[in-house]
Amino acid sequence: MSKEKKTLRNSEIVGYGLGGMFTYGFQLAVTGYYLMYFMTDVIGFSAMLAATIYSAIQWIKMGTMVFSGVIIDTVNFKSGKYRTWTLISGIGLGIFFPLSFVYFGLPTSAYVVVFLALYSLMTLCYNVGWTSMRALIGKMSKNSSDVVLLNTSAQIGGTASGVLYGYIGYPILGIALWAGTKQAYAGASAIYGFLIILGAVFLYGMSKKYENSAAEEAVKEKQARIGFGQMLSALKGPMIPFFCSYSFSAAQAGFFNTLLVYYTTYVLNNPQASALAISWVAIAGLVGCFVSPSLTKKMSKKNIHIGCQALSAVGYIALALFGKSTIPFIVIRSLISFVGTPSQIVMSALCNDIGDNVEMHEGEAPRAFLQGLTGTTTRVGLVMSAMIASFGLAAIGYSQGMEFTGSMVTKLVALIAVGPAIVCALSALCMLFYRLDEKDIAEYNRKKFQSAQ
Repeated sequence: MSKEKKTLRNSEIVGYGLGGMFTYGFQLAVTGYYLMYFMTDVIGFSAMLAATIYSAIQWIKMGTMVFSGVIIDTVNFKSGKYRTWTLISGIGLGIFFPLSFVYFGLPTSAYVVVFLALYSLMTLCYNVGWTSMRALIGKMSKNSSDVVLLNTSAQIGGTASGVLYGYIGYPILGIALWAGTKQAYAGASAIYGFLIILGAVFLYGMSKKYENSAAEEAVKEKQARIGFGQMLSALKGPMIPFFCSYSFSAAQAGFFNTLLVYYTTYVLNNPQASALAISWVAIAGLVGCFVSPSLTKKMSKKNIHIGCQALSAVGYIALALFGKSTIPFIVIRSLISFVGTPSQIVMSALCNDIGDNVEMHEGEAPRAFLQGLTGTTTRVGLVMSAMIASFGLAAIGYSQGMEFTGSMVTKLVALIAVGPAIVCALSALCMLFYRLDEKDIAEYNRKKFQSAQ
């Protein structure tokens, strides 16, 4: 529970979300909901080949997320470690994102190589950007309230872009310059990529006062870089149940993201419901964002996460029973988004607590590495669920333009609802073993910042 008062200005809190996850959210919408469809119905890969590539991509995402923390913690810049990486990665993401969705018309074998290369570079840029933004929270925050508000701002930013995407996604794909062509996704992604670059420049400038002095001090004192041994030493204690719990929690998204377009097309018989679902799920998440700060004042972050995951599991069971028509599907999935959002907001805050705990007992904490591991939980979960969902789609016999029978509908419903219910329940169970006193962490931070004044 946090009763501390924020020290950041409202403009800084809002600016952090707008400059970061708001712009990144458009990339998440395109890659999260349309990647599998892009491979099968635009490039023309078979369902089995697309499933194989899709699964490989999840492993690449996981590997580059772990690597992102190592890169950030071992490379210093005079302009500030974390803010400089947000700029570099934002520019890279703005370039490689649209390139990944350019239709090249190559033979299948050559196309697989080119597509994986471009997508891997895009993924590395995204992960380095995500990790550096989350690590920057540790520089900007003076107490737990600041941490929660910055994480809330990031969640609101990403959610707000999801809301907008539901309304602007199809119109942008329908711009006359590329409408109806195989370059539609590349054209739309170029617009989003430009916004990502602008956001990175804005965040780099806004965060200058929080890192510049620290960077200059590090140069004067010739501080040693954080070694890999220090990073590995953090992989113990509360990090173990935290990592397992959030890996299972993230797995639910992989089912929904992979299968949404197919579900709305063949089960709901309403292809446009995919955009509608994205918007309303995002709106519900946005409401959850505004509820979260008040919730953290009444409950511990650990209990918030456990409760959210348990309620989400119940929601997915309801989705399996009642979600075969458009309105019930959107309503139930939106409610799941609402109850699950506080869990996502406290994720980086919990990781920040783990970093404070390491710092309190062992000295300098490898914060970027820890935040990279936090992001890795998402990638581990997506590897599990994406492989099950994509290969499951191939296993039930999907092919482009096929007719869905009642049996196929039942199987697709099971993939998109039952799987997430199971992983949410496992997530809640794992977090029961998390042991870290949030009151001790709050007291440590209070004394640390008092002594720094």
